[in-house]
Amino acid sequence: MKPIIGIIGREDYSYQKRNSISVFENYRKAIINYGGVPILILPPQLIDYYDNSPKDLEKLNDDEKNILIRQIKLCNAILIPGGVKMFEYHKFICDYCNKNNIPLLGICMGMQTMCNYNNDNYNLKIEDGSHKSENDYTHNVTINKNSKLYQILNKENIMVNSFHNYKVSNSGDYKTVAVCDDVIEAVEKKEDLFNIGLQWHPEKNYDKDLNSEQIFKAFIEAAKLYYHE
Repeated sequence: MKPIIGIIGREDYSYQKRNSISVFENYRKAIINYGGVPILILPPQLIDYYDNSPKDLEKLNDDEKNILIRQIKLCNAILIPGGVKMFEYHKFICDYCNKNNIPLLGICMGMQTMCNYNNDNYNLKIEDGSHKSENDYTHNVTINKNSKLYQILNKENIMVNSFHNYKVSNSGDYKTVAVCDDVIEAVEKKEDLFNIGLQWHPEKNYDKDLNSEQIFKAFIEAAKLYYHE
């Protein structure tokens, strides 16, 4: 059986100027390409997420948390995609996955959620725009050799794309395992089945970049192990 991968929906305002919850196609395609079955995890509160700021919303109640848990339990792994806003439901899902060793892959804002999910960390704006580019390969990332990410890629230095304006102030209860200058580029919990956050976007090059291929393969394999366990 192919493992089910839950992709957390993000707020959008692109369809006929209507609020929507959506997922970019490359996330879906990457999951299918490497042997997973993607499903969309939807937020539980009766609000328009696009029009609201996370700090202005009421906290999740028990019923809303249970809605999320029921969706998570359908899955063998969770992907937290990139985005603009970091809502409580993103953090709750991250926390639940951490407590239950559910394979977790965070990308861009998803990685920032992992660093912020259970603390008062904050993000810092990158003023010079050095990490915002439409190029496939923007800058070099140095990877800690004592990390699961290094075990997956078997490389200490790789070139990555970059599409973010903010960086995390610190990695929270995760270990920083890759950097570019003073920017944290990857975090993980090595002892877990798969619990890795990346600041870059492997889904953009999922079918033409070897490093992206290896990351998604390892993620799907972890989901298969979780399914069988």
